[in-house]
Amino acid sequence: MAILQDDDARFQHLNRKLGIFLLIAAAGIVLTLISIGIEQKLFTPKTRIFFVTDSGRDIVQGMAVKLSGFNIGKVKRLELSEQARVRVTLEINDEYMKWVRKDSKAKLLKEGVIGDNVIEVEPGKEASPALAKDSEIAFEREMGMGQVVGDLYEDLKPLIKDLRSAVHHADVLLTDLPGTRARLDAVLGSAQRNFTSLEKVTASELPAAVRGGREVVENSKKVVDSLSRTWPISNNVEQPKAGVLPLDSYGTDAPVGAAPKK
Repeated sequence: MAILQDDDARFQHLNRKLGIFLLIAAAGIVLTLISIGIEQKLFTPKTRIFFVTDSGRDIVQGMAVKLSGFNIGKVKRLELSEQARVRVTLEINDEYMKWVRKDSKAKLLKEGVIGDNVIEVEPGKEASPALAKDSEIAFEREMGMGQVVGDLYEDLKPLIKDLRSAVHHADVLLTDLPGTRARLDAVLGSAQRNFTSLEKVTASELPAAVRGGREVVENSKKVVDSLSRTWPISNNVEQPKAGVLPLDSYGTDAPVGAAPKK
């Protein structure tokens, strides 16, 4: 007895059922892709602009392009020019192009300390005209930690050189310090000896000289007194007379000892 027969109800219209299943699966896949495309704004109209830089370092295709922290596009393509410069093409969603103007600037920077690199576009001024399709936008790199350290080192080079020179001179001074101290001690010792000698001379000779001077003065006084008492000289020297001053002698020409006029 045959196990399967052509008129088995389970296998009737099998091809049609299989076709319907495949159509439903394909429709699901298409809808999923469309949903992803809409979410990723793959079907949103975009405008391409570009910038030129000396190096494509840290710039990769598909990198996010942001404005004020919001994702507005991505890096579409990197190309090396004949002048060995890198042309970077950006795709910006049209709805955000109203803020991308001729005075706008694109920057390569890192989100946070260990975040991903992104292209940040600075909004332009309202008075500036909008940036047209396939136009060039100004670009600059944010200074990385290595560049900051390098620039800081270049600024500190003169200071480091002066510091090394000061340390060298300090070493030389410290090396010569024992000899300098020895010479200074010798000078101070010599000065101390000179002061000691001066004190001895002053204590021994100066009082003798003072005493000698006093003796000369006293002898001179004795000679003068003796001369004043000799006969020729004593007669010529008028001895002062004792007298009494008048009570009212102010403005008068009366000699001392004379009686007042009545």
